Amino acid sequence: MWCPVSGDNKGFILTILVIVIVFVGGYAALVVYTGSSVPFSSVVSESMQHDNDRSQIGVIDTGDIVIVRDPDKTDIHSYVESVADGYESFGNYGSVIIYNRVGQNPVIHRAMLWLDYNGDGTWSAPDLANIQGSWYYQYETVNSETGEVTVTRGTDYMNIRGELHFLDLDGKTPYIDLDSLAVKKSGFLTMGDNHETNPNFDQQSGIVDHLISHEDIKSVAVIEIPWMGSLKLLINGSDNLAHVPNSVPSLIMEIVLVFSALMLLDFLTVFRYNRKRQRKIELVEKWKGRRRPTHPSISTANSGRVYPLRRHVKNDAQMSVVCFGGL
Repeated sequence: MWCPVSGDNKGFILTILVIVIVFVGGYAALVVYTGSSVPFSSVVSESMQHDNDRSQIGVIDTGDIVIVRDPDKTDIHSYVESVADGYESFGNYGSVIIYNRVGQNPVIHRAMLWLDYNGDGTWSAPDLANIQGSWYYQYETVNSETGEVTVTRGTDYMNIRGELHFLDLDGKTPYIDLDSLAVKKSGFLTMGDNHETNPNFDQQSGIVDHLISHEDIKSVAVIEIPWMGSLKLLINGSDNLAHVPNSVPSLIMEIVLVFSALMLLDFLTVFRYNRKRQRKIELVEKWKGRRRPTHPSISTANSGRVYPLRRHVKNDAQMSVVCFGGL
């Protein structure tokens, strides 16, 4: 049995439909834009923080959620490359990538430098020309007769070997022993932004034992949604939120703002619906007033009585009866 819906309920239902359409449409647009069916990634560690005492907007912190794109849908810029072209993301030069590890959780860190493997134990990195004077490589050779060890340093970025050292790379002095890499292949050197917890490359810190090739990259971080991942950490009982004590209060404020926006949307939708409904009622009433039928009447000369003029008069005899009051 069909039941009529009141105006207030119609407004509420309309609001719910609008919210559903916005969320579903927004998610669908994200999937198309990012090229991923799961366009979000939650940050659970402090390795990308720029401040170990608080969360910051515009920087990837513990408890943030990032929107990610398929690596085939966007360009990946290394830190060293971006020093020259000025590309920045999340408060620093270069792109932030998420790469896979066998049997372990993915890592979200910054791409620092692309190295091409030459196939003969040496590497090339033309982008190092952008920061000439702040890096060098060195390697050792042993005299087979005397056993004497000779250390050779160089800055030929097309013939890098041994250890690659940086005197100043984002305020750090990282290095990588290229001979220690488990797999010799072209790829990115990667590193977290946090100066305290991640002073060296992932490849030298034991996080991963090879350069990050394009095949290893799961996605590229493009947009930060601050604090929204804190709820997951709270549910899991993680202690990592201690690095960002302002995240939970900020999350509460964010939720309050979202609900306030939804309530405002509901109010505006109902207000607009009621206003349109009132206008329709006014138009109908106005139309009815114009269409209300009137009955013409005449008065007799001798009595002053008023008689309604009937519409359907068949002949002159009836007309005369009407006109003279039925005499």
